[in-house]
Amino acid sequence: MDRKKIIALLVLAVFIISALPLAIASNGNGNGNGQGSDDSIEEAEDEDVNETEDLDETEIEVETETGAGITAKLRINATNVDACVNIIKEKRPNLNEQKIRTACEYSFRLRTAVGANATKWFNQGRVQRFIAQKGDVAEKFLAKIEEKHQKVIQKLDRARLKNCLEDTNECQEKLKEWNVKTDKVKNIVRQRVIAQNKLLEAQNKFLQAKNKYMEMKNNQLRARNEFLGLKAQLAQCLAEGGNCSALENQTFEKAQEDLLALADRLIQHMEKVKSRVESAENLNETEAQEMIDSIDEMIAKLEEAKDMIEAATNQDELKEGIQIIREVWADIKVEIFQYAEEVIHSRVGEIFVRSELLEKKLEDVVERLQAKGVDTTDIEDKLDEFSAKIDEARTKMTEANKLFAEAKELRGSGDKEGAKEKLEEAKALTREAHQALKDAHKILMELVRMINQSGAIFDPDEVNEEEEVELVEEEDE
Repeated sequence: MDRKKIIALLVLAVFIISALPLAIASNGNGNGNGQGSDDSIEEAEDEDVNETEDLDETEIEVETETGAGITAKLRINATNVDACVNIIKEKRPNLNEQKIRTACEYSFRLRTAVGANATKWFNQGRVQRFIAQKGDVAEKFLAKIEEKHQKVIQKLDRARLKNCLEDTNECQEKLKEWNVKTDKVKNIVRQRVIAQNKLLEAQNKFLQAKNKYMEMKNNQLRARNEFLGLKAQLAQCLAEGGNCSALENQTFEKAQEDLLALADRLIQHMEKVKSRVESAENLNETEAQEMIDSIDEMIAKLEEAKDMIEAATNQDELKEGIQIIREVWADIKVEIFQYAEEVIHSRVGEIFVRSELLEKKLEDVVERLQAKGVDTTDIEDKLDEFSAKIDEARTKMTEANKLFAEAKELRGSGDKEGAKEKLEEAKALTREAHQALKDAHKILMELVRMINQSGAIFDPDEVNEEEEVELVEEEDE
């Protein structure tokens, strides 16, 4: 499976879907199997029950087919469920009565849960389900939300919205940190644009470095074993007091071979990471160049060490080259590991972003199912699980990123041990985040199956990168 498909499968993330729409689909004969089109005719009619102007009314939108694939939308006002049903039945006698009643009941249930004023700005599929579940909490919460924060709430993913309604005090504090970012998809999913030929070049460099690394690793392990064997023979020869000059030369040369292969092995490892950095569109130019410059500097030091080892005529000269390799190895364990993890983090970050970009598409899919009379309760329950796993992964990756930043500061100040400890903590969190993503992927596979079996058509690859979208992020991100 190619990279695009893998990302597409993973990034159905945070499917925030409405519970029950205020729309009912019909094919004109009451069986509910009609398919609408983008063309629509809208009818807006005010109809007061019992001709009482001051009664508390709610609006219902009914979607029907008028023929030739054209969709018509009917809006009416009613004071209670029965009145709602009667009005719609009178205007559209061919509609399924159960579907009419379901839409009416849900609309009035939502109205009771949050009140008419809240519904006006909170009338969104992604939030309706949670409002209906926590009516009294939602009503108080919405009453004290500042207008500037209302848009943030509307744009939150399912998991964060759920957390908000479960802990409204903490949510009030979070709202001070969150803001809505508006940008084109292409500017959100990547921080720089790399030409296709450069991407292919970087991919080829990675494959070459990978093959050379394995070759150097095998050479180094073979040379190391031969060196250890000669070293043991030399020790025995010296212990026996024999003439060991020839064996000493062989052992020295094999030590050189071992060290040269080790240096080449480390160089190829860094070339692999470098090629990944070069092809990472989720790193900005400054970050990427800093990483590449640092890697090139370490490679240059290893090349210097190789020259010293090749020119060495005794153990003291050999030790000078060994010391450089040790110093570079210490840097590799901290810096190169961090660079590799940052590349991985940038790609996982793309998964989180794309998950929110696909959110509206999936809302539309489920709304279409609901309009056909499909019960989407199980799908939404599964979406709750999926969103929770994505949110868990996002939280852990955020914590890991903070630790990476701390490690970078410690390394810059010369505290390599402190940096190493922070990196180990970050590594543990990264593993936990990856496990949460794996769990989410399993849930996702089940969701895709459920949606497909329900008769909906959904293509996660259809993302228009020129489209302008809105996402919620923290101010310091």
